[in-house]
Amino acid sequence: MGGVQGAKGSVDLLPPAAARRRALVDALLGTFGTWGYRQVVTPTVERYEVLAAGLSAAARAHVVRFVSGPGSQVVALRSDVTPQIARMVAHHRGTTWPADAVLRLSYTADVVRQPSDAREKTEQHQVGVEFVGDGTVAADAELVALAHAALGRAGLTGFRFDLSHAGIAHGALDALGLDAGDRKGVEALLARKDRDGLEARLTTLGVDPAVAQRVASLCDAYGRPDVIDRVRDVPGVSGLETLEAITAYLRAVHPDAADVLDVDLGEVRGFDYYTGVRLRVWCPGVATPVLRGGRYDDLIGRFGEGTPATGFAIDLDALERALGDRGPRGHGRSGRLVALHPDCDDEARLEAARRAAAARGTGEPAWVQQDLTLEQAQIVAADAGAGALTFLQPDASGRMAVLRLRQTQDGCWART
Repeated sequence: MGGVQGAKGSVDLLPPAAARRRALVDALLGTFGTWGYRQVVTPTVERYEVLAAGLSAAARAHVVRFVSGPGSQVVALRSDVTPQIARMVAHHRGTTWPADAVLRLSYTADVVRQPSDAREKTEQHQVGVEFVGDGTVAADAELVALAHAALGRAGLTGFRFDLSHAGIAHGALDALGLDAGDRKGVEALLARKDRDGLEARLTTLGVDPAVAQRVASLCDAYGRPDVIDRVRDVPGVSGLETLEAITAYLRAVHPDAADVLDVDLGEVRGFDYYTGVRLRVWCPGVATPVLRGGRYDDLIGRFGEGTPATGFAIDLDALERALGDRGPRGHGRSGRLVALHPDCDDEARLEAARRAAAARGTGEPAWVQQDLTLEQAQIVAADAGAGALTFLQPDASGRMAVLRLRQTQDGCWART
């Protein structure tokens, strides 16, 4: 990725990596824009009580908070953008936005969380979208199709979607009536896909063996969407029809996205505010999802009048690991270095400044650097990503000579 490791979960991005990150963000936001999503910005620091209203007790434990200001107010660093946008929507619907507005919003943000284990990062970099005011299957399908288009535009290949629904595994466990402690252990077995262990545990807890067997079958219910037929007899499940409708919609409108769609009917992980479809994207060679999201119809109601919503966030660090050397770059070999030989006088320095200013006036990035030989100037220009070089030096008679060069595709410099 071209970064330098700092504190756990944080890196310094040196110029090439920073340029690539910017190009990646631009590609993603640009794709969102073509689908009608408009960018918003949420604050890095939020009143803790406001942020906490959108988080579960477990998520609050990972919020970085501190006391600030004369009133000793407890504030927190942004740990999750979705609750912030839920708060934003609740506060502005009926004023800035009509009360019945359907909103397509996008964002780029850094989030900070106390790690829950040694593998989790403290700082995460995200680009995402939120689709507010539409509770239909078409909206859920749009998010899948948009994610497919954005990741493809970023240059990612070989990825697959993993679609689930909060009403399936959680509905089955709700129907069992387990107490909180027993349920936590059961969810852990389900998350590990331990079918035998889950069936045995449920039987030990007094669940009818036939029911325990059907619930444990959720561990194997992942793969192509036709696995939905395997779990229709599991007590308490809901949401199967929604997943089938999304699949049918994608096949009809976005067949390329449907071709890389899998389902995981035993998924229990994720933010507690998800109420329906959950979405993840996996890529070979990357241990964490490059994208996570889902439907959260009840979250905005925690801050005001409720409305349905769905969204996803792309983990930029995971995406860059998945891309490797592929994907969008910085702005390519653009820009012009105006370089001066060490023997140049003050008049040459003024001329160099004028030439750089003239280039910038045409929209070409340009800057001046002094005291370089031609060989050094070529190295500096290439390292900075400049595709053009203007080199000033005195000739044998003491007059100023100007050499104009451009970098070719093979990395050499040729006169223009």
